[in-house]
Amino acid sequence: MGPVTDKSRMLPPPPGSIAQPLPRFEIPPPISAPPASPVIDRQRARSRSLAGFSVVLAFVAGIVLLFLYMPNEIAQVWPESASLYEALGMPVNTRGFKIIASHTQELDKTVPVIAIKGQIINETDRDLPVPKVRLAVRDQSGKEIYHWTVLADQQRLGPHEQGTFSARLDNPPAAAVDLEVRFAKSGE
Repeated sequence: MGPVTDKSRMLPPPPGSIAQPLPRFEIPPPISAPPASPVIDRQRARSRSLAGFSVVLAFVAGIVLLFLYMPNEIAQVWPESASLYEALGMPVNTRGFKIIASHTQELDKTVPVIAIKGQIINETDRDLPVPKVRLAVRDQSGKEIYHWTVLADQQRLGPHEQGTFSARLDNPPAAAVDLEVRFAKSGE
């Protein structure tokens, strides 16, 4: 007997044997987009340009807001910006400390004395070394007559801690009418 050619009489292949042929699917060719009109191309270019401009504008606005709302932090990281803040009328604290001082004029026997006492407050969230305090007496026109520096009672202050300092000037110049108290700059 010869091979069976009648497919209705054929048995399915046993499991694990040669698989049935996979059905064929015809995939249509990709539909090509109609050529874009010059108007649509200009609209897309304008949209991309506007999106890029919006991103740049948001970035610049963010920088300006940071600059205006964080002057002390920016001046501590970038000390040169302090002069720009001062020009804008925004005082900045580059050191992170605040001084509160008071003074009295006394007589020690017959010698006049200016006694100064003050507090130094760390306004940051960091532990910082306390800088020297510079004291100066000035005359009626605001010209400095004499100055000196003193060390605070503490060398370091933790976050939001307060320290103290005190100083005296025996026999101040007769023309002295004003006292300036500030932190010493490097080299003073």
